[in-house]
Order: sequence, then structure tokens, then C-alpha cells
Amino acid sequence: MAGRLLYVYLAVFLTAIVRINGEEEMICGMGTSCCKGPSGIPGVPGVPGSPGRDGLKGDKGDGAVAGGGQDGGQVIVPALNIKQCAFNKLNDGRENFLIKDCSFKKNFSNTALRVTWNGNIRLLSSGGSCSRWYITFDGEECDRPLPIETVIYAHGSINIHRGTSIEGICFGLPAGRVDVELRHSKCSNGHVVGDAYTGWASVSRFIIEEISIPRDEDRKSVV
Repeated sequence: MAGRLLYVYLAVFLTAIVRINGEEEMICGMGTSCCKGPSGIPGVPGVPGSPGRDGLKGDKGDGAVAGGGQDGGQVIVPALNIKQCAFNKLNDGRENFLIKDCSFKKNFSNTALRVTWNGNIRLLSSGGSCSRWYITFDGEECDRPLPIETVIYAHGSINIHRGTSIEGICFGLPAGRVDVELRHSKCSNGHVVGDAYTGWASVSRFIIEEISIPRDEDRKSVV
């Protein structure tokens, strides 16, 4: 009995706790089978788990307060003040005469009129002759900046009717009704007027437009 107790005492006495590589290890005494071995190699990381469920829905926040802006007003695009007067087959062989006119309502006194005449004209002459087609406003030629006109000089009897455009801008006309006119006369260089013809077998037309141009632009354009 005493011998058996001595054996147990020695086993307990020889059992010690030591540190190996910074870790506690149990070293068993002789004759025991309960010893703890060295730490093993770390295992492979596990597979990530499934995503968690969505959290509870939060409370609704306060919305932004609308500003005190005002609705924009309706945008009004000013209409063009433009007019066309068309004439079919004038066949006018008069000289030194008012050929055609077109009445126009001018809305403002500080605007200009842009005038275009389209049609064919002709001049015959056995010698040297010159004819002039020009635009007037209530019977007066434009002087701001200059007259609106075209001239043809002819020497011979070749009967050619030429398509022509007479165009220009006139300033300084008052607001209200304006009669825009196409007239014919001899030239100012002393030549005879010749045998003139206007608007043969075709359509002729006035196109009149009220336009806005910066002040005194007409005076700057005179050279």
C-alpha cells in the first residue's frame, strides 16, 4: 500500500507545466498516457457564410421644402411684319411711268424697310439708250442712305428680257401706311430712254419687310 502511494506522488511531482515557443505545454510524468503534444499547423480558413437578412426599414425622413419661385411668364415671339404683292404678266411697255405699287403698314418710326422687286425687264435701242427702274416711297426716292435702283444701257435691237432683282434698305420712313412703288425713267446721264419693257410673260413681285437695325447704321453704310 505504501509503495503504491509513493508511485502516485512521483507521477504528480514529475508533471510540470513548461513553455515551448511562447505557448504553455503540459509535460506528463513518467508512466502516464495523458500528455499534451505540440500545437498543430493552423487550418485552412473556412468558407464565408451566407449574407445576413436585410435590416428593418427605417422611418421616412422629412422632404425638402419647395422654394417660393414664381411661374415664368409666356414668351411672346414678335411676328414678322412682311408683305408680298405679286403681279402676273404685267407686259408693261410704258416709259417714264409708275409701273406698280404695293401698300404697306409700317408699325414703328425707328425701323427700316427692306424692299425687293423681282421680275424681268428689257431695253431696245437703235443707237445708245439708257433706262432706269427705281423704287419710291409715297412718290419720293430713298435718301437714307441712297436711292434703290438699277439701270440698263443698250445699243442695238436684240430683244432680250433679263430677270432682275432690285433690292435695298431705306431708313427714316415714318410709321403708318407707305406706298412702295416701282417706277421707270430715263437715266441721268443724258441718253435717250429707249424702248423699255417690264414683266413680260411672267410673274413679278414686291417683297416688303419692316426690320430693326441699330441707330445711324444707315449713315455708316454710305461710302
